[in-house]
Amino acid sequence: MNTIWNVSKTEFDNACLTQPKYKALVLLIEQAILAGDLPDKQKLPAQRLLADRLIITHGTVTRAYDLLEKKGLVNAKIGAGTYVNLPNSVRTNTTSNQANRTDDLVNQTAKEYDFASSMQPMLGQQMLMKNALSELAQDLDAVTQIMTYSPQGVTKHKQVFTDWLGSKKIKIETSDIVFTQGAQQGIYTCLQILTKENDYVLHEELAYPGFFRAVDASRVKPLGVPITEEGLDLMVLEDYCQQYKPKLLYITPNMQNPTNIQYSQAQLDRIVTLSREYDFYIIEDDVNYCLSENWRLPLQQQAPDRVFYLSSLSKYVAGGLRVAYSVVPKEWQQAFNANIHSQCWMVSTLNFELATRFLTSERFIHNQSLLEGEMRYRQKAFKTMAEKHGLTTRCGGLNVWLCLPNAINVNQFNAFLLSKNVKVRTADLFRHPASSTTVIDLNALRISLGGFNTRNEFEEGIAEFENALGQFNNQQDVVI
Repeated sequence: MNTIWNVSKTEFDNACLTQPKYKALVLLIEQAILAGDLPDKQKLPAQRLLADRLIITHGTVTRAYDLLEKKGLVNAKIGAGTYVNLPNSVRTNTTSNQANRTDDLVNQTAKEYDFASSMQPMLGQQMLMKNALSELAQDLDAVTQIMTYSPQGVTKHKQVFTDWLGSKKIKIETSDIVFTQGAQQGIYTCLQILTKENDYVLHEELAYPGFFRAVDASRVKPLGVPITEEGLDLMVLEDYCQQYKPKLLYITPNMQNPTNIQYSQAQLDRIVTLSREYDFYIIEDDVNYCLSENWRLPLQQQAPDRVFYLSSLSKYVAGGLRVAYSVVPKEWQQAFNANIHSQCWMVSTLNFELATRFLTSERFIHNQSLLEGEMRYRQKAFKTMAEKHGLTTRCGGLNVWLCLPNAINVNQFNAFLLSKNVKVRTADLFRHPASSTTVIDLNALRISLGGFNTRNEFEEGIAEFENALGQFNNQQDVVI
């Protein structure tokens, strides 16, 4: 197969601003492979030719190609060059993507466009797992250790997570970490140990639906606090504290789910003050993906005695790993661990062993760089499309909060999108069914951008969404 792919000098130079040249080149080639622009068995440009084009040394290209081969993405053939050599899982995905482009010409309604599932695209996480599994298979001592019953997790795993969080400037002790089967288990456990039946609990008026399921299972009474541009409506929050004496407050301050609002520091300071004054605890959910420029230190670092900090790798690597962790106030650690043990939900030490093998590796750092670049591109692309049609967005992480004008009814538009096989999430899905307040505008959609594994699939989805939006508006004009 002839070489038809070229590296953009501008994109290469931009990538070099944040990493070494050989890693920047690997990043661009890996993106092209995963997007399907470099299909399986495609020959990469000759090293000397590529070096001259990018004005770098031949050794830099050699080093990049060697790293790609170690990742299992290319195969060097002596005297013939270097060729794309995709793993079966990636090969199947990219091949089906190319086939779908042809199939769509025949049947445009056969393909589903998923803007509903809040997940990260697969940009090489499967290679992280493949390498971790290969390394573990050669380490009999580690295999033996993870087969031992460890209801509170393996100490060395906790140390790796403590060190990793320390690299993010989150300072905790190893004993403060409790591993959980996803952050949902952390939410449920907090409710179990902090509340009893019919107690009141506070939450953002629009919030993660899994919290509502845990609330209902625990038989406590939820109170939704309206959200402002800076976070919670503090006047309503204090009024609820005085009236109902709540036991806890559930918040997502770093990247509010689903509206993408980020709490101001003044908001957070006041919430901690109210927590002490009215004696309620704070569940800080930091699971949602957040670009590095937007991520902030957890509120837990400000008030470790009042805050239960919940996070996981679900939105950064893969939800199926079930690798999550809670940072628990010292006075509650024994009760928290005991409650998890009573649930018979002991974490899989195998999953955490694999996570610790890639978490601090260069491969993981590279993968996260890929993810950041892709999500910046997708946020910008969706925002540009929306603004072209006069729509307001609030971008953040994996999702976009799309506010609709009064002329577009959210439920009618959602039904129209479904008829075009475009899936989204309406604002009302993030509201507890028993909620009686009507302060917040529900004429909005949460658009998830990570449900497409390749750039081409995402751009097809954007085009389909825009086409549906145009058809819906035309239909509305006719009715009027």
